[in-house]
Amino acid sequence: MGSGILEEALKDYNGQTYWLSANLHSFFKNSKIPKWLNVAVGYGADGMLSGNETLIVNNALIKQNRRRQFYLSLDVDLTRVKTNSGLLKSIFSVFNTIKVPFPSLEFTNNNGVKFHAVYF
Repeated sequence: MGSGILEEALKDYNGQTYWLSANLHSFFKNSKIPKWLNVAVGYGADGMLSGNETLIVNNALIKQNRRRQFYLSLDVDLTRVKTNSGLLKSIFSVFNTIKVPFPSLEFTNNNGVKFHAVYF
């Protein structure tokens, strides 16, 4: 799927999940919810091995089981963790671009709900 590392990464639909994270404390200012706790929703896909629904390999017709995947999880906003250390603030800022693995729920149209203890 693609030629070259950049094109292969962009066309690896099965290996990509996109997450949107929202800070809970921003919506509920008077609550005791920690300022660093977020709720995250994700979107991914599986069975996307070609541009068509069927794939031909060695003259054999293979039907792909394509499915959309929606996820619900918690997330940590590391920039909102209180610290007086400049080094820790820098480290948290860099690592904040990566979703911290939390347990998540996966919702699909043909498999229902699936629990992931740690989602990567």
